Amino acid sequence: MDIDTHVNSIVQGIITQITSQVQAQAMTAITQKIDEIVSALDTSTLLGSLLSQKIDAKVSQLPIDTASIEAELVSRVDTLATNLVSAVQNQSIDIIQTKVAQYVNNIDFTQLYQGVIVNALNTKQINFPDRSIPMSAVDLTDAVISGDYVSGGIITKFGSTGIDDRATVCQLSILDDVTVVENNLVTQDLTVKGSTTIEGDLTVTGSIPEESPMFQKFVVAATNNVRTSLDSVLFASYADMVYNQIKTNGLDLAKLSVNGQSIIDNGTLATTITGSNLQRLGVLNELQVNGESLLSQTLYVTNKRVGINTIEPGQTLSVWDQEVELGFSKQSANTGILGMPRNQVLVISSNNKNNLSILPDGSIAADTVRIGDVTLTSAGGPPATNQPKGTIVFNSNPSLGGPMGWVSLGDARWANFGIID
Repeated sequence: MDIDTHVNSIVQGIITQITSQVQAQAMTAITQKIDEIVSALDTSTLLGSLLSQKIDAKVSQLPIDTASIEAELVSRVDTLATNLVSAVQNQSIDIIQTKVAQYVNNIDFTQLYQGVIVNALNTKQINFPDRSIPMSAVDLTDAVISGDYVSGGIITKFGSTGIDDRATVCQLSILDDVTVVENNLVTQDLTVKGSTTIEGDLTVTGSIPEESPMFQKFVVAATNNVRTSLDSVLFASYADMVYNQIKTNGLDLAKLSVNGQSIIDNGTLATTITGSNLQRLGVLNELQVNGESLLSQTLYVTNKRVGINTIEPGQTLSVWDQEVELGFSKQSANTGILGMPRNQVLVISSNNKNNLSILPDGSIAADTVRIGDVTLTSAGGPPATNQPKGTIVFNSNPSLGGPMGWVSLGDARWANFGIID
């Protein structure tokens, strides 16, 4: 098919379709224009003026008083003018429509539009109406349609390099928050990043790797389930049999090992035993401890330090009794020290008496001191008791001219010494 024949076919189809519509539209437009022109004419004024002239001419020839019938004439003239206007307008429209129809019928619209369309095709300025070109007239051999111009509708028998759509109904629904597969899903491999919920039975025809967390959890759960589901009566009966066997015949093991490590070998604990939680021991022939030791929450021993009632001995030996601390340690070369490291009083006692008190200020306090066979003491006045000869009593309340103290002469006799002057 050459281009001229193709164009003539297209033009003929267009002309056939639009000729009737154009003629109807042209008649409507012409009729509207005539109505506008006729309506614009002031026929009432024109006819009224002509009637008034004719009536005035006739009345002037009559031998009557025109003033007496003026009102009646005006009324009748108005009525007549109105009727004439309506009649003239209708007749004018009919006459014009008849003439226009005759003129329009004489126009060859086919030739007119055909010439315009052919001229437009030759100049490639074509504006085709919708559905005016049949698909048989379009050559789609080398046509390429981009997917960017495809929107809406359903594409039947859709296919691409990676998609083969053979479904007869919708099988896949893709939404913003979920993708729904309406039937069975078959895939070679499946990777799920997140939680998986299966509403139905799960059938696995392959194997599950033993090192996978799921398999291990299954094993643990199954083991626990078997343990909890065992018949307690059956388990108790077997336990009783084993217990009675051991109770009757004993447990004779020359060697005991755990995980390949020897625990007991011929009655001797292996050196691999480095920790225990023994609550009670019998008589020990030897005990050697390398490190800290705490006995009964009282005696604490660590490297070159011993603490009693304390685990933080500040000296070689530190003894605590509530808030009181007594220490023993070396003070300097060839010199040791026994004392109270805090601001406290140290009392040396015998027979449950405070024989000697060492005060925090460095002084020593004693009620009675004996040097050789001489006893030293103090009093606020002359003694009158019988004391061994040579006993010295110092005056604790001295005064000017008084003695510093008294010395026993035996038999309750006392002599002053050291007059204070």
